[in-house]
Amino acid sequence: MSGAAETIAGKPDRLVQLALGMWWGLLFIQPFEKFVAVKYLLMVGLIVLAIPLALRAEIRQRLRSRNIVLGLGMAIVIWCMTVSAASPYAADSLHALSRDLLVQAELLLVGCLLVNSASQARTALWMIMAGFAAVSVLSGFEVGSYLAGHALSEGQIPRSHRSFWGGYATMASFCLPLIIAFAVSTAADLRQRLLLGALVVLGVVLTGLYGSRSPLLVVAISVIVLFGLLRAWKALAAVFLLMALGAGWVASQSNLGYLEKYRSLAQTDTYVTNQGLSLRLDVWSGVVELIEARPLLGYGYGWKKLAWAINDGGYAERWKANDPGKTAYFLGEETEASYGKVNPHNYFLQVAFEIGIPGLLLVLAFWLAVFWQGLKGLVRGPVEYRRLRVVILTTLLAYLLSNLANGFWVGGLANMACALVGILVGLAISEQSAPAVEKQ
Repeated sequence: MSGAAETIAGKPDRLVQLALGMWWGLLFIQPFEKFVAVKYLLMVGLIVLAIPLALRAEIRQRLRSRNIVLGLGMAIVIWCMTVSAASPYAADSLHALSRDLLVQAELLLVGCLLVNSASQARTALWMIMAGFAAVSVLSGFEVGSYLAGHALSEGQIPRSHRSFWGGYATMASFCLPLIIAFAVSTAADLRQRLLLGALVVLGVVLTGLYGSRSPLLVVAISVIVLFGLLRAWKALAAVFLLMALGAGWVASQSNLGYLEKYRSLAQTDTYVTNQGLSLRLDVWSGVVELIEARPLLGYGYGWKKLAWAINDGGYAERWKANDPGKTAYFLGEETEASYGKVNPHNYFLQVAFEIGIPGLLLVLAFWLAVFWQGLKGLVRGPVEYRRLRVVILTTLLAYLLSNLANGFWVGGLANMACALVGILVGLAISEQSAPAVEKQ
């Protein structure tokens, strides 16, 4: 079976084609931090289409497939709604649910319920890569126009949330592993691989110029794991050679300006000390204090209320008096924390803060099930399905690595990760319902 115009039963269907088209459009704009109105329009469109689609027998059958990943995903949604209703900040939590959790549920469910062929899955991946390519080109123009009149030694290249360049490295830490894995794992032709190779070069250069250390580490580790999975030892050796050449170039430069921080990647203290981790240890210990106060239900879905919890719980006054590290991050020069300006900077702590320890256990079980299902699929099933699983698992690994020092529980990276999980589940359900699928 192939093509976007196929239903679960394999027949052309305009309703399914329209739903997939909206889903692909939603994936295309995820790498952008703009076009919020378009995102909401596509979200609403998918909700409208969900009603007639839910009446389809084949859709209901997929929902009843007893897939553990799908079941845990639904359990997480129910738990998020429950703890948000019980939150001391229920109104804020319910607003965050409608804004963030809804789009994640849509992206995951469309993948689970409508993706039933390798071609549909590849199209979804192409949409993400095309969106990232557009952001990369636009960011390249912004960076190039600045460098035309300035030198790197003058300071950091300006960026903001209003520019395409703002947040680029974060998106690259997810998309570059996806592009590299897609180029080497799937049945892409030479022209496509050349285009993807050019995009990788542009993405790596822009990520390097961004001046953030962790995205480069995430990409490097993910690519190493990728070639290890593929047992591509020559390619793996080439990666290590490129990394060594890059490290040598950085070490040989006398003045890198704001990029000097890359020298610290070779220092052990960077990974184990508070200063090396950009005060993350203070941040994490502060969030742990709040979690200990409400370990079961948390504070409700949405991280921006962290500031309210700090102020209402008396932490601001206590930290001001006794803890300059936490004060510097959470309060700054103010007497209270400001809504939306402080973040846990760790995915797992953020989840525990929002939906409690039981919610964190559900999320951990979800990711264990995702990787277990994906790894099992690497040793059986159609060849193209196995190739796609390599791409998806590599990208999801990059996503989780990015979350060790950041909290991408919501936002573009989280949304795309949910879509990839949906594709993984959709392919697994297709194999279960049609075990005799012809191997490609």
